[in-house]
This record gives sequence, C-alpha cells and structure tokens, in this order.
Amino acid sequence: MAEPNNAMKNDTPSTSSEPTPARKQFGNILRKIRKVRGKSIYELAREAQVDAGYISRLENAHRNPPSPRILQRFADALTVRVDLLMMAAGYLEFDNTGQPLDEEEIVKRVEYEITRSADNSQSYGDTVQPQRTTGEINDVLKQLDDMKKSLVESLSEGPTSEIPILGAIPAGFPIGVVENTIGKLPVERTELPNDPDLFALKVTGDSLIGKGIIEGDYVVLSPMLKNALEQGSICAVRLDDDEVTLKGVYFAPDGVILRSANPDYPDIKRSTVSVIGKVVRLIRQF
Repeated sequence: MAEPNNAMKNDTPSTSSEPTPARKQFGNILRKIRKVRGKSIYELAREAQVDAGYISRLENAHRNPPSPRILQRFADALTVRVDLLMMAAGYLEFDNTGQPLDEEEIVKRVEYEITRSADNSQSYGDTVQPQRTTGEINDVLKQLDDMKKSLVESLSEGPTSEIPILGAIPAGFPIGVVENTIGKLPVERTELPNDPDLFALKVTGDSLIGKGIIEGDYVVLSPMLKNALEQGSICAVRLDDDEVTLKGVYFAPDGVILRSANPDYPDIKRSTVSVIGKVVRLIRQF
C-alpha cells in the first residue's frame, strides 16, 4: 500500500485549518456519500463514534483526512468500501491494476459505488476494465491481501503521543493535587485536540462512576478547551479554597454547580471556580 504523499497525510495535528486540495477532496467526497446515504452529521457521528464537530471540520476542509482507523468506522457507518475512502484520503495513489488515481477517477468510482442499483450482479470493475488473465487476477488478489495486512497494522498500532502525568485528582470530595510530572501516558493522537499543553491525571475516588470514570483511570485534559465548555463538561476544577476536584461543570444564574455522577456525593455550589482543563480522553489500563 502506498504511503500518502505530503499533501495528503492522515489526521495528525496541524497548526493551520486552511483548506488544501487534499482536504477539499476528502471533505467533498465524505459529504457526498453521507448525503446519498441519507445521514445527518449527527447520525454519522454517533454511528462512527466520533465528534459531530470533527465531521463538520472534515467536510469543510479544515482538518486533514482521518487515520485508517477512523476511515474504517466511516466505511462501516456509510456502508461503503473502505478502499474508496482510502483513495479519497490519499492513502492509495494507484488502484489494484497500477492505474494512477487522480481526483476525477476517485470521484467517478465513489459515485458509481454509492449510486449503483440494488442489482449487484455486475461489479464496477467488469464495466470499465477489460477481462484479466488468471495471472493478472492472482496479482490483484495478492495486492489486495497486502493492502488488507497494511490496513490491519495501521488500525492496530496507530500514532501515539506521550502525555505527561501531573499527579492524581479526586473524583470525590475535593483535596489537593500534587502538580509535578510523575510519568508519561502513551495516548493515540486520533481525535485529540491540537493543544500543546495536554496533560493527564490519575483518578482517585468514585464520584464519577455514573459517567464510567472509576478509581485508577487516567483522564487526559486540555487547558485550551477550558474556555469552551458545554453544560456538564467533565473538568478538573480548582475551588476558591485552593482544593481541586474532578466534576461535571454546570452553569447556573447565580454561579457554578459542580456535580458528581454518584448519589453519595452532594453538589458543590460556588459563585466562581477556576477550571484547570477539560477532560478529552479517558484511559483505562489493565
């Protein structure tokens, strides 16, 4: 399987959100498939287990094409062959016969795939390509097998970053937190915000057990997103008495409510709080 060229790298963090030809190509194709399948952005986000805002940024050419892992989720949700999305994302520069794949050819194949009738008795290849000899067919099958192996390796390994672990944080009654690096946590970069100050904390306590966060888990936090919170965002918060806790943050007319996901812990109400960072990833190690 060909490596993507520099213009069509997978979804690694980028300092620019400017549209590029590679981003426009993938965004246009993803939008076309989604609309033909009759899915809203929110439906696709739910089925592919990604954020709706992420899909919107992809379709509007503000993010690089996704990693093979995310492409497989999109393919499953949209009932489309993953190799078509791999073509659109720039991972495949040639088809299984060695024919170069320019944007026009990719779009033509995608349109055929998503609009063909329910009668699948005749494949796309049969309609546009001459008959192949047994040797040529074997070569194609070998190339497809090599492609599958490369895709499986990409899906299983994936790019990672080492996030500094700055200590432990109580998901319970507020106490202090020691803010010094105690180790590194390897985390997949997929879907992480482009925040150079990401850090991790180890969870103690059980006040967020209703959110699936248990003692011993690690949470990755983004300081950059602390000013873009939604109701109920899980955040590390420093209270007015300099104690720290991990809670859901809710905004009320008279201040802020810090809420657990365990009936054993009462709400904490404050006129103001200092948000340290928003939780963007939960890591559980076994």
